[in-house]
Amino acid sequence: MMSIEGIVIVPSMCRGCRSCQLACSFARHRVFNPAKSVIVMERDVETDHTVPVILPMACDLCGGNPACIDACPYEALVPNLKLTGYKILVAERLDQA
Repeated sequence: MMSIEGIVIVPSMCRGCRSCQLACSFARHRVFNPAKSVIVMERDVETDHTVPVILPMACDLCGGNPACIDACPYEALVPNLKLTGYKILVAERLDQA
């Protein structure tokens, strides 16, 4: 399996289900507790849409297999396949990821 070196967040795809937070907390601490996740959900004041924000200093990409990507049923978190050197990027649309 290929090691993932970055995550692209596509806020427009997020539905606020928090599956990414639960997967993150379980991968890091073996508990389903959003407070133990390095992903926080924030509300975009312009669109009133909930979006995931990953704290890049705390995220270790789960050793190259980010649990949040596998957990997201809406493709709001996808692998960064462009190898930009950035751990976390934000894209307006999925086709920009």
